Amino acid sequence: MAKRKLNQQQQRRVKQKQHQERTATETVGDSQLGEKRPGLVITNFGKRLLVESEDGQLHNCAVRQHLGKLVAGDTVTWQADIEPNTGVVVAADPRHQELSRPGFRSQKRMVAANIDLLGIVAPIEPGVHPDMIDRYLVTAHQMHLPVLILINKIDLMASDEHWEAIAELLLSYDELGLDILPVSAESGDGIEALRTLLTGKNSVFVGPSGAGKSSLIKALIPDIDIKTSALSESTGLGKHTTTNSILYHLPEETDVNPGHAGNIIDSPGVRQFSPMPCELHELEAAYPDFAPFLGQCKFNNCTHTTEPNCAIRQAVEDGELHYSRYQSFQRLREEFANEPH
Repeated sequence: MAKRKLNQQQQRRVKQKQHQERTATETVGDSQLGEKRPGLVITNFGKRLLVESEDGQLHNCAVRQHLGKLVAGDTVTWQADIEPNTGVVVAADPRHQELSRPGFRSQKRMVAANIDLLGIVAPIEPGVHPDMIDRYLVTAHQMHLPVLILINKIDLMASDEHWEAIAELLLSYDELGLDILPVSAESGDGIEALRTLLTGKNSVFVGPSGAGKSSLIKALIPDIDIKTSALSESTGLGKHTTTNSILYHLPEETDVNPGHAGNIIDSPGVRQFSPMPCELHELEAAYPDFAPFLGQCKFNNCTHTTEPNCAIRQAVEDGELHYSRYQSFQRLREEFANEPH
């Protein structure tokens, strides 16, 4: 027999009853909770959070439903529950910054919160891909974040010719004045310089799977195995793999910046990252090397594809714009144009 559908009035009554039951349950539960305390989200796992209290202890916490998705870097208010090292997150502070990417059906998928430096990890192997770098640069522009490009696994550099080929790929970023740092977790090259650049900041490492983000963090944090074991024990999930973003503290450096060495958020690798979709003029603004030529096209709504008298295409032909940058721009323009509205 077919199920009868509830009319709108019945649906409202059901929702009101569910809200009343949930509120009653939370009120009873609140009376058993400890005092409200500030905390920092270390990671999100399933429907729970791992929250660090001010004394550095980790707490496995439930989350009030109305707070939405919280991620590594969020600052929250939580209360201790009856069981040791457990609690309930009851409020979240406003974010001053958030990193997200399009998820299922173009829904926003949160990656990290309250960050002030985007570290793009581009590995020598399996390869440095300008298109990947450009996608993160667009996101950094959208977030008004400074960027550090990390050329990782330089211990795998086979020859001077290999190095020259990589340098050619990076030329457009050098001309933009972006910070580029060659590093290797294996050999230790560039690690101390990287530590200095990260000191006092809340940074997030992004890049494809296999880029070596976790290995770099391990090189920066000598006791990370102990920290990872503590995370696994607190979450009950066993050995950790990066499926959700996780926040780590850099070791304290009293002679450099006492009391605040900085944090690094290790984000999951993705096959192909996409920035949040935006309008054509916003995408153009995310390519600062396009700026001298914008407004010179014949048509105000020029897409820089087949229109006549396009200043951007002419600049590419004249060698004033790098073709790889033009290509990545067009790929993103097409992706955004095909997004459902």
